[in-house]
Amino acid sequence: MSKRIIIDVDNVCFSYPDGHEVLKGLSCRIEEGEKVALIGPNGAGKSTFMSHLNGVQLPVSGRIAVDGIEVRKDTLKQIRRKVGIVFQDPDDQLFCPTVFDDVAFGPLNLGLPPEEIEARVREALAVVGLQGFEARSSFHLSFGERKRLALATVLSYQPEILVFDEPSTNMDPLNRRNLISWLKETDRTVLLCTHDLDIALEVCDRCLLLVDGKIAADGPAGDILYNRKLLESNKLELPLALMTHELLHNILHHQDMEEGERLIIGRFLHAHRHAHGPDSDHHVHVHTHDLDHAHLHEEVDDAHFKEIRDKEQRELKGE
Repeated sequence: MSKRIIIDVDNVCFSYPDGHEVLKGLSCRIEEGEKVALIGPNGAGKSTFMSHLNGVQLPVSGRIAVDGIEVRKDTLKQIRRKVGIVFQDPDDQLFCPTVFDDVAFGPLNLGLPPEEIEARVREALAVVGLQGFEARSSFHLSFGERKRLALATVLSYQPEILVFDEPSTNMDPLNRRNLISWLKETDRTVLLCTHDLDIALEVCDRCLLLVDGKIAADGPAGDILYNRKLLESNKLELPLALMTHELLHNILHHQDMEEGERLIIGRFLHAHRHAHGPDSDHHVHVHTHDLDHAHLHEEVDDAHFKEIRDKEQRELKGE
């Protein structure tokens, strides 16, 4: 049974007052609970499209509906309770004197009781790793901290749909990993606008490629993000993880090296984990042993990897 359509975009066109046309008949549908990557070259219209999803911009023509409610001036209050946008520049969202006040602003406007507001603030700050920052000035934080705070201000009013504009920019590795883990675990609908195609590959089950104001490709994230020709023809590159895999594969087959080094690289290429899909399913892409092969997409138990490790140890010992 299919899930309900929570974002419905039908032939949307938009031009700025100077006449520059940005969206040129954009259409797509996103189901409840989907995690979708929105990718594309600079100037494709990604940020403009995102701003339409909670009425910051309104279409010149076409229609956008969120959970069945058309995005119009008279529905913006309803829409903005359902759609939370985390902008690329956190200073677009922070305006209160303290961290607590910024995060509490959304729940306060929902009319929640003080104890519920405080609980939501604590929970949101814990998700982004800013526990204990409540009394600090938002404007005295580093850029990366302000970026995490901007995310907390959206999480605190618990919208059904989360829209992110370059969420991993200026994040240190630990907090980037924490964000990825949270995105994979959440059951909310997520639209991730990013040039960080590694985070898109790891988090999202579906990918929209936006080029020149239109959707140029729409399909499983793996199909699009593995497609070098499609990406490079639209000024994008393969995710770094895939380029690394490809580089090591070429080294393994075309360079002389010690047998121990060969085994290490071969083992890395033999079993590498990808986490993806709406339920954060994990599977292993297992290569056949000549390493020149297609992937076998199936669940593999730990016994398989013990067998591989035992075999490698015997080979290293010359047995």
